[in-house]
Amino acid sequence: MLGERPGQMLVAAVLVMGLLVMSLLVAAYQAHALFLRTRSVVAREAVGAITADFNRALATMLTLATRSYYDSARFSDFTSRFESYGLKPRNLDSAKRVAFRYLNAWANLQRIVYAEHGVQISWRPCVSDVSQLLGRPAYVFDLILIDWNRTTSGSYVCARLQLNLTNVGFYHWVSTSLIGLTLSIDQSCSGEDTLRIRVLADNGTYYGLLLAKGWVEVYLLDRRNWRRIPIKDVTYEGFGIYRLRLEEDVKDGSRVLVVISDERGILVLGQATLRGGC
Repeated sequence: MLGERPGQMLVAAVLVMGLLVMSLLVAAYQAHALFLRTRSVVAREAVGAITADFNRALATMLTLATRSYYDSARFSDFTSRFESYGLKPRNLDSAKRVAFRYLNAWANLQRIVYAEHGVQISWRPCVSDVSQLLGRPAYVFDLILIDWNRTTSGSYVCARLQLNLTNVGFYHWVSTSLIGLTLSIDQSCSGEDTLRIRVLADNGTYYGLLLAKGWVEVYLLDRRNWRRIPIKDVTYEGFGIYRLRLEEDVKDGSRVLVVISDERGILVLGQATLRGGC
């Protein structure tokens, strides 16, 4: 009897120690799991915010390039802010140089804002095939492409973002962004005062906000000069298609110029010779 008591006490002590160890392991696992979940949330929110802001910066530079290229004086309230950076009217190369400077400054700002996360950030232009959008061979290869004055025309910017957040253990995030606007003019009209166009955003999404947040203008080539035709009504028919009713009839064989802008300020100019039912 006396010999059994020390053995029983030893077994009990081992069991108690085992329970303590298991409790500590469970607590450590829960703490580690909580840390991982918290780190994941922090990384996801930071990456989402930086990527969204990168897309806004790209759209701003495409807006600058298209507005300067089309009519810098008309949009001088915006374009004049960048003249000190070397922006020249109707000069796409100067707009690209401004865009590079702007995006580099943007990256430096992100390093300051997200310094506590140990952010490492870089960006570079990338090649994007937009042939399917324009219906002909076309590539964005030097940051910005402006391909206008055709039946299907477009404005695009493409760049790749790379991110590390070293303080939260997040590495090798890569995101490629194609920002743009595509305009197609239906050369065959259903009526003499009617013109149909199709608008796509970015990589081909139907754009249905032209009435609510964008705008459209129509010009007619009249004795070598473009004359603006007032628009009576615009109807959205779905799938990015808009029906424009004009204040005057447009004859078969007429040359029209259509200018559109989305809510970001990106412009596209398209031209077409009307035929068929017009």
